[in-house]
Amino acid sequence: MKTGRRADGDMPLMQLRWVLLASLLLAACGPSRTSRQGEPRHYAQAMDSATSACLRNPACYTATGEDAILPWLSRAASAVRTTAAMMRLLEAADIERVEGILSECASEANGHVNEQRYGKGGWPTPEQCKEAVTSPWGQKETRAEELGRLKHEVALECARQKLKDAFAGNYSIEPRYFRDPGKGLRLISPTQVAEWLQDGLFHLLAGTLVPDVVIHSTNEPLKVQAVYDFKFPCPLDNEPSWRRNPSGPPFYAKHQGLIYHEALGGMKPAMVAPGHGIKRQ
Repeated sequence: MKTGRRADGDMPLMQLRWVLLASLLLAACGPSRTSRQGEPRHYAQAMDSATSACLRNPACYTATGEDAILPWLSRAASAVRTTAAMMRLLEAADIERVEGILSECASEANGHVNEQRYGKGGWPTPEQCKEAVTSPWGQKETRAEELGRLKHEVALECARQKLKDAFAGNYSIEPRYFRDPGKGLRLISPTQVAEWLQDGLFHLLAGTLVPDVVIHSTNEPLKVQAVYDFKFPCPLDNEPSWRRNPSGPPFYAKHQGLIYHEALGGMKPAMVAPGHGIKRQ
């Protein structure tokens, strides 16, 4: 008696199962009969001959028994594993490196703008931070707000340049999110935002969230891992703090950090400030 073999042949039963599976996969993945009518006949014959020869040749199997598999199935499985590995969250060591880069960018932006305004080694006094000025858009703001806006621009460009090589696909700069009660979290593209602004549809941006830097699963900004906002206290020895949302829907008087966490998930959002580093509150 031949255990594990069919009564009508010498091929092991497990190998025969893989042959049948491979045939089904080839039939499912290959072009339809209609599409193959336009192909050169010798091409189709070459494919069929190669397949048949491999199926008859034991050397085509990469293993035996339960793990027996054909080479192209092995390659396909490998490709799936590679794709899954590429779509990943960052490791703890990578997050630490990201936070180091963001801290450097905050310090560089702070020093660059202060030097432009107050000379080498200079910084604004508490009195200067409170000065009333007018923004380029004609709005009233304090000197602290003006400096913070300018420093943000420098810090964000620094983050773009320093993160792009090592963490491409795992971060977004100033993404705009909206949590739709009926559809869940969604991302609004910069093109869409520009169109709404151009058309004066400002109300469509109400309730949207724009963190400075978001770390996420590879090429999937909706799968948030960590959220960071640059903060530039004026004067520098002030503690960085989350801005509170004005009273009213959809977030009422909650502060930014809590809103980010509730809407986006991920680890507890962090502030990045010169002289203070990474702070979570």
